[in-house]
Amino acid sequence: RFKSKNNKVQSYTTKHTNGNIAIIDNKLKLPKLGLVKFVKSREIEGRILSATVRRNPSGKYFVSILAEAEVQELP
Repeated sequence: RFKSKNNKVQSYTTKHTNGNIAIIDNKLKLPKLGLVKFVKSREIEGRILSATVRRNPSGKYFVSILAEAEVQELP
């Protein structure tokens, strides 16, 4: 699913449709990959919009999740 072999950082983005991206305990549900173990750096609040899976040159995988959350107005 990674498109380019020339680029050192390979990635792909998938949009959230019909609940195909979900967080279940310490697992992330992604289309075509199923449940994948992951470590959260922070709690995800709001509605998930998309997820980008990225592989760096050393072979490690990272996922960034785009979420829409409401912003509290300051008094």
